[in-house]
Parts: sequence; C-alpha cells; structure tokens
Amino acid sequence: MHFKFVHAADLHLDTPFRGVPVDSGLLGAFQQATFRAFSRIVDLCLRERVAFLLLAGDLFDMKDRSVRARLALRRELERLHVAGIQTFIVHGNHDPLSGDTGALGLPESVKVFGAGWEEAEVRREGRLVCRVQGISYPDAEVRENLSARFGRTAPDFTVGLLHANLGGVEGHANYAPCTLEDLAARGLDYWALGHVHTRAEYPLPGGAVAVYPGNPQGRHVNETGERGCVLVEVEDGRTRRRFVPVDTVRWHRLEVPLTGLASLDALVAALLERVDADCSAELEGHAVRLTLTDRGPLHRELVRPDALAQLEAEVREQLARRHPPVLLESLRDASRPALDLAAVRLAGGFSGTLLAEAEALTADPEALAALWAEEEELRALSQRLRRLGVDALEPLRPEWVAEAGTRVVEELHEEEAG
Repeated sequence: MHFKFVHAADLHLDTPFRGVPVDSGLLGAFQQATFRAFSRIVDLCLRERVAFLLLAGDLFDMKDRSVRARLALRRELERLHVAGIQTFIVHGNHDPLSGDTGALGLPESVKVFGAGWEEAEVRREGRLVCRVQGISYPDAEVRENLSARFGRTAPDFTVGLLHANLGGVEGHANYAPCTLEDLAARGLDYWALGHVHTRAEYPLPGGAVAVYPGNPQGRHVNETGERGCVLVEVEDGRTRRRFVPVDTVRWHRLEVPLTGLASLDALVAALLERVDADCSAELEGHAVRLTLTDRGPLHRELVRPDALAQLEAEVREQLARRHPPVLLESLRDASRPALDLAAVRLAGGFSGTLLAEAEALTADPEALAALWAEEEELRALSQRLRRLGVDALEPLRPEWVAEAGTRVVEELHEEEAG
C-alpha cells in the first residue's frame, strides 16, 4: 500500500507579533505570516495529492479564537475538501476544546478528535489505507500521559495524533508528558506530535518513528531558521519523510565580531554584510537580532551614552530598505575592550611575567614537559582554562600554552576593570 500525508502542528493562527513596530513597513507581512504559512501547507497537500493532512494541536494562538483565524481555517480546509483530501485535527493547550464556541462549521471531510480517545479510518476508492488515532485537550492544562490511551487495533498502518511534551523538553510546558518508551509500547507506526516548536525525529522499534514538525512559522527571535511541515510517504508500512519549509517571514540571531573593525563605517558595513549573507532567501521578510562580539577598539565608542541606540537606529533604517525587507529586532553589545598585549609586556608585573613565561614555554618542549609534571600546580590552571573554553590539557600542546597565557591575562584585566 502506497500513500502520502502531511503532518503539521502549532499553526498559531493570528499570532499578534506585538514586537513588530507599526511603522516598520513589515507589520502587515508579519500579521499575515501564520495564515500564509498554513495556505502553503494546503498548497503542498494539493500538489502532492496526499491522502490526508494531520494538524497536531495549537491551530489557534489563543483559547478565544479570533473570527479571522476561524474563517481562514475553514477556507483552507474547504480547499482540501473539494480535492477529496481528509483532515484530522487534535486541539492542544493554546486551543483546547473548551474554547470552541461552535459558531463555525467545518467541512465534513474534517475529523476533530474529542476529549476521549478515538480512531478513524482513511479510505481511498473504498480501500482502507490507514488508521488515525487521536485525542484533544478538553482544557488548557493536561497533565495526564495521554499516550497511554493509544494502542494498535489492527495490522493496518496506524498513526497517533497527539499534542504532548515528549521527554520533558525544556522551554515548553510539561503537558501530556510521555517518554519514548511510552510511545514504543503502544505499537503504532507513526506518532504525529505537536507542542514542541523545534523540528525533531525519534526512531522507535520496528521502524516506527515519532516526529515533531516544528511550527510552520517562526513567531519571535527564539524561533529561528526554516519552519515548515513534514511530507510523509508510506510504502509497504515504511515511511520516507521530507521536511518542507513553508514560512514566509524568517527569524535570525546573528553575531558580528568587532575584531579588525577600525571605524564606525566599517562596523555598519559588517553588520549589513552579515545580514545580507544570512537573509538571502526569497521570502516576504526577515527579522534579525544582531549581537556584537569579541574585542576591538570600537568597544569604547559603543559604551558612550546612547551610542548603541543610535547605531541600532541607523542599521534598522538601512535594513528596512532591503529586498526582501529586514526587521532589526535589536542590536546588542557583548563585545569587550581591546587589550594591548605589548603594553602589558612592557608594564611587567604578574601579567607581563605570565605572558613572557607562556611564550617561552611554547618554544621549549622540555620545559613544557617539566611544567606538566607539576600536577598540583596545573590543576588550578586547568580548571580556569576550562571555564575559558580551552580543552583539558591532555596532552599539553604548545599552542595551547600561548593561548592560555593570553586569555588568563585578558580575564585578569577584565576583573580589575570590573
């Protein structure tokens, strides 16, 4: 038996995107982004002639669904209905059944699972091709392990449609918590999960799999990169899965080092170049958070009153004129002041001595071996180096010693400045 289906979740239709300035010129693109992403999911279903669409919860952003969101959902599901494609829906914590007023009907090809476990059949030309099991949240907070209610009822390919936190993923409320062992014990072929907004796949025994497609449209700076859904092709009980991006606005977190930048003009150019390199995809818009890192002489300019805000305003204005336009979510400074190592050497003292010793050891393998023999003295240094991101000193490499001496001096100077 061969068939296809699309698995999507966490549409969050009508997300308000409150962080987007009204005068940015991008507000309209953001406000339409969740609707456009869902429309592209439906386009994919029609293009691939799938048997059905799975929506694994949080179709709406809020329990009180907006009229616009409900009408958009019905309009898109009607397109599938006309094409003979079924839709299976479970509701999650953002759109529990208790928030449904019943004022909007859906096409008869749409199956919305209730608060009790149910199983539905998918038939094509009178033949049974798949079974879909599902359960919706009656209210916003569900702490029960709902996966325990699922179970294979027949040898046919069987899908479990569930909004749940698998393995206690951090950053998401622990609703309908379950483990991989829980899912494996139910004996289903494909778990179509929702709730976690990051794409992930978990293999299960016997060729089964549990999948989070992630949300189809990033909604803030913590939801970066491509967002979309999963196209699943089933052949003789085995699945082939392909992620398909459908987002229309994409979020990015980018870092720009101050190293080697000697003027404000060069810094602005570096910021714009970094954005252009990562925001080249032909979408309706991009949004970025830029963070300045590393050391450089421009750090002293950035710490002046209002300097960072003025730089942010300049970059924001230039990015808004890009095509596609780019929204600057924020510009942040995590850079550090430049350190004149030559001056440190001339000044002497502990820092100068440490640099000189490190450089000397780099050129003297025998002295380096003797240093390693002083285990007790090295232990404290090794612990400090690990905090600085230098790997454990086994074996001790000459290039590490030079780097370590420099970085310890830098840290000491920062502690003194603080």
